[in-house]
Amino acid sequence: MPARALNRALPLETITLHAAAGALALWLAVLVREWPRLTAYGQICGEDGSLFGHCALCWPAAALTAVALAGVASLVLRQTRRR
Repeated sequence: MPARALNRALPLETITLHAAAGALALWLAVLVREWPRLTAYGQICGEDGSLFGHCALCWPAAALTAVALAGVASLVLRQTRRR
């Protein structure tokens, strides 16, 4: 059975919803992972040798947050243009 590529374009609403859910899950993981550091030192992240002092979970969480916010902004603009 030959494999087919997924050629159906996902609607913007689905992409935005999944990006927001993924970002929320990653930010919760960052909070759980960094909770002892946050309560002890009052700061979150700050690993030595990491990119700009952030943990490995911060970057994908920030990227998914940006995708979700861009999707929401695009959906809002789309709705205001229809009216």
